[in-house]
Amino acid sequence: MDEEAVQPVPDPPARLKPPNVVELTAGELLHRVHDRQFDGRVFNPCRSGPTRFAPIRDAHDRYIPSLYAADTVEAAIYETILHDVPLRATRKSVPHGELQDRRHSTLMVRRVLRLASLRAPDLLKWGVRRDTLIASLPTQYRRTALWAKAVHDQFDGIDGIVWTSNLCDPDSALLLFGDRVAATDLMVTGVREGSDGSFLQNVRQAAQRSNILIAL
Repeated sequence: MDEEAVQPVPDPPARLKPPNVVELTAGELLHRVHDRQFDGRVFNPCRSGPTRFAPIRDAHDRYIPSLYAADTVEAAIYETILHDVPLRATRKSVPHGELQDRRHSTLMVRRVLRLASLRAPDLLKWGVRRDTLIASLPTQYRRTALWAKAVHDQFDGIDGIVWTSNLCDPDSALLLFGDRVAATDLMVTGVREGSDGSFLQNVRQAAQRSNILIAL
């Protein structure tokens, strides 16, 4: 996709129609691939570079911590380790060393979490297409984050957002709002370091689907 051909992501409406809601129930498992220096249920303070739906700020201009996760290990890998591999690269690869700084945590939800659904039919309710928000280029991240902020600010009972993974459909990716969900609402039930053999095998299997090499 050429940058010149990409239309800017529109601003969200001043007032969104109430979102369609997906509920995660207590006991459901989530997968998170994250920086190994943090515990799996610690929220990102969002003080670094932009991502698709973060950072956003609250009414007092404070950063709202966030936690990205997925409903499968494969989607969590695609949403992190394989996320920025150039689509048209002749030789797609990820340095093996990048995995050493990662950790895979399995998280169990401890209470009902209510997530606004950003799947294609749900977004049409708001007059925006899935490709506009979920498949947009990183140059649009500050604008796509405005939609997460609109959901957060307009709907107090919503704990986060969920969408179909851009690179690993039909699996789900999600973001939790750190001022609505506490670390204690999640329980770490499993941890694998980036050097763990079984985790490396999961990464290689996911990468092979897209002809991506994990380069030594």
